[in-house]
Amino acid sequence: MERSRVTLVTLVCVLFSRISGAEVELTVRRGDDATLYCDRSCKTGMNRVWFRNSSNKHQPHLIITEEDLKNGTFPRYSFLWNPSIRTHDLLVKNVTDSDVGLYRCGAHEKSAFKQKAGAHVVMPDVYYYGNRITRLSLFGKTHSDLLLLLVPSIIYKTTFQ
Repeated sequence: MERSRVTLVTLVCVLFSRISGAEVELTVRRGDDATLYCDRSCKTGMNRVWFRNSSNKHQPHLIITEEDLKNGTFPRYSFLWNPSIRTHDLLVKNVTDSDVGLYRCGAHEKSAFKQKAGAHVVMPDVYYYGNRITRLSLFGKTHSDLLLLLVPSIIYKTTFQ
């Protein structure tokens, strides 16, 4: 009974975080790969993009586009097609301090030129953002991170030895 209650609460939390646009924490070790999940599908003709904001003043904000990935601008980053929800997740390989930040996926619709009654109308670029924000962080930044790594081994040693 207790296990089913925990499962239900976990399921509700996961569903609520997807619907509300809550921030998701993803903490990995340096050198690990991290997959950031996107909740924004793209229509035909739109470009897939990922945005990264950082609180580090020496680290610029990034817009990661399909064109950047094709040109090799970000060699450790790649898009992964997720056919179940028709989105492109972001794979960050060999995570370093410079990858830490807030990530959000989106779609970019390039500006268009239209002619109306002899006049040129310029439509501006439009960005459509996903609801999910992922905070990518590294273990070992705080003392509580160290405790999270040590506690399971302490429990194992005291329980099974």
